[in-house]
Amino acid sequence: MSKILNILMVLVISLVSGLSFLTNSCKTNSGAIVTQPVKPQATTSQAIVPYIPPAYYGSMAVPIDDLLRNYFGRAGNLLIAEQTYNGLPFVFNGVRVVASMLIDDSTFYYSNAQFIAMQPGAVGKLKVGDMIDIVGINGGPMPEAEGKPLASWFNDDGSLVLTVSLAPGWLYFTDCLFIPSGSVQLPAPGGSAFAPLY
Repeated sequence: MSKILNILMVLVISLVSGLSFLTNSCKTNSGAIVTQPVKPQATTSQAIVPYIPPAYYGSMAVPIDDLLRNYFGRAGNLLIAEQTYNGLPFVFNGVRVVASMLIDDSTFYYSNAQFIAMQPGAVGKLKVGDMIDIVGINGGPMPEAEGKPLASWFNDDGSLVLTVSLAPGWLYFTDCLFIPSGSVQLPAPGGSAFAPLY
């Protein structure tokens, strides 16, 4: 019992001494409390990197014009390009935002391609002059907004086989993220490399 009592007394004395030390060290001779300045934390949107889906780390980095040539260029092949590249994640690094790219809060245009944001309103947060990386899923040739067919194929009996309604020379990407350029290494080292079809 006396051992427990001794231990409790030591703890109480230590606690009182510690509180006394803290109280005295926070006061100056004038009685004012001294505090250390707190450094402000960065809270800008540029400092916050969004969640990147794991599949996007395996994206292919390519200049947008090189990808467009594989779909629509003289040496390109639309059918093979669709089979090869549609549905895959692509990243376009080092894009400088200009006013004409900002279509609405969720739609971004860049070099004959339309990018639809994964999160509604993400494009509205971009500012002219920002340097960004764009990553998203390639949807292939963009369907024409009016839905007017550009070409149709028919059977010998006149029945419709296929109608194609495309905006020629345009690609579209879905589930896109617009991140500060260089804030995330995309593609990850050892990922897929872009291979032109020709």
